[in-house]
Amino acid sequence: MDYPHEHESCFRHVFRSFVCVVLSLLLGMQVYTYFIDPQEAMEGDFTDVKYMVLQLTRGLSEVNRKHENLQGQMERISQAMPALAAAAGRAKDALEPSRRGVRQFLDMQDYDRQMIDYALETAGGRVVDTGGTLEHIVFESPVSWMLHMLSSTLCRECPEVNSILRPGNLPGECWAFRGARGEATIRLLGTVHVNGVSLEHIPPHISATREISSAPRLFQLEGLEFRGDPYPHDFGTFEYDKEGKPIQYFEVLHPSPKGFNLVRVKIYSNWGHIVYTCVYRVRIHGELVSDQVRPTVPPKDDDMRIENE
Repeated sequence: MDYPHEHESCFRHVFRSFVCVVLSLLLGMQVYTYFIDPQEAMEGDFTDVKYMVLQLTRGLSEVNRKHENLQGQMERISQAMPALAAAAGRAKDALEPSRRGVRQFLDMQDYDRQMIDYALETAGGRVVDTGGTLEHIVFESPVSWMLHMLSSTLCRECPEVNSILRPGNLPGECWAFRGARGEATIRLLGTVHVNGVSLEHIPPHISATREISSAPRLFQLEGLEFRGDPYPHDFGTFEYDKEGKPIQYFEVLHPSPKGFNLVRVKIYSNWGHIVYTCVYRVRIHGELVSDQVRPTVPPKDDDMRIENE
């Protein structure tokens, strides 16, 4: 009666032994794979990962290639834009030459009516000092050269420099000084809160040489308490663009809460002329501190003394 039960128990024992043997063999193979030959195991396990990384690398390479092509096309377009703009400007000028000329003429003529110039000679402005600046003059004889050197040494107030304070300058009617560095101290028509300066030069199309390399480039504006002030107020350094308009306005970079009746314009460089620099006109803009304006009548020789000097 107990025989079937014993037979079933034996079968279960054999099956369990078989399962244990198979699992032991599988475990042994895994142990052999990881401890005896780990490189092969890792290569087998990471095959799919390496494949995915390879696909991602190829995709990124394709994206980079398309980005470089797009960047190259953008650079070519950027290089072509200035030429297109210049061609459009020339086409516009060709279509409306007379209208453009009239508009530019009116802009230059109406400039003095749009902004007050406190350095205007006819309103009382005057150049009182040019420092060590030497004027550029073509001498006809050695005697004229000696007389000029003597006069420039004894008198630092040259009448020719006052042309930078006069309106309506024609080609050649400028203050020309030797080299690329010079300065001029200007007495304004009153005490002024300076907020801007304008520099003027003739355009290339009315120049006899068709170029304006003698135009000033870098210049500085200073406010002085008195002539020869060792600690002037620096309003800023500016650059005149020879490709821009003949009259260019510059707002001061360092405003001062106090007013000045003396300002100094210092030229540091020009646009390439190796012999001389030409300044056609300097305008000083701002607001008067008081209502006392200097007379428009030129002062006499006895009244040449500068206030606070």
